[in-house]
Amino acid sequence: MKKLVNKVALITGASSGIGKAVAERFVKEGAKVVIADRDYEKACKFASSLRDNQYHAEAVEFEAQDLHSAAKIVDKSIEFFGSIDCLVNNVGGSNLSKDKNVEELDIKYFDEVLHVNLRSMIATAQAALPYMKSSRQGTIVNVASIGGMLGDFRGTLYGISKAGVINLTRYIATQYGQYGIRCNGVAPGLVLTPAAINNLSASEREIFLKYNTLPYAGSPEDIAGIITFLASEDARYLSGQTIIADGGMSCHNPTVKDISE
Repeated sequence: MKKLVNKVALITGASSGIGKAVAERFVKEGAKVVIADRDYEKACKFASSLRDNQYHAEAVEFEAQDLHSAAKIVDKSIEFFGSIDCLVNNVGGSNLSKDKNVEELDIKYFDEVLHVNLRSMIATAQAALPYMKSSRQGTIVNVASIGGMLGDFRGTLYGISKAGVINLTRYIATQYGQYGIRCNGVAPGLVLTPAAINNLSASEREIFLKYNTLPYAGSPEDIAGIITFLASEDARYLSGQTIIADGGMSCHNPTVKDISE
């Protein structure tokens, strides 16, 4: 049985990577999807390809740093499909040439990272929540990162912003559960998105695998499966939680691999 029949889902950053995999999975589960992305041309082509396969999909332009853009994409979702049942806050990222260790990072980059990764999620939630409250149901899924839970040698601002996403998830769940609205998150480890493949060498990816308990890296489809679960009635008693999906990297003492060999 399909899990999201006739549900309307707005997915940000949905023209590639995890967001694209979520959209593809959602339509197969019966949802109508709105693909929000700053690359509007790419989003339109993706939506068109889904419609060619008899799925319901529309594209909207979304600029994560623009607060007005958040309200616009929610309004367009209502215009396209008449409601909004699920919001997937997936957009995010960081430029690691600026986002280094605390001593060396570009502090002027702070606002941009926090706006894209955290403020944009607050803004889209603010826009969607009134509609969800009026229908007394809805799901919000925030894509965080294992970087929001663990320290690293770089990506300081990214990690700080994703820690904020994890706590934002708890606050939304706490404040809006009374309206039947659930909010959960997922914190991926290494996922072989185009961005990860382009930014990590093969040897660097092997280092991640060394410290996973599973013998493989994640795919966008792996994360899409978790998000589909969180958006569905299968997770109706789950709220305020962030599921770690990192291949087991953070579940164990990191010396285990070296000592046991």
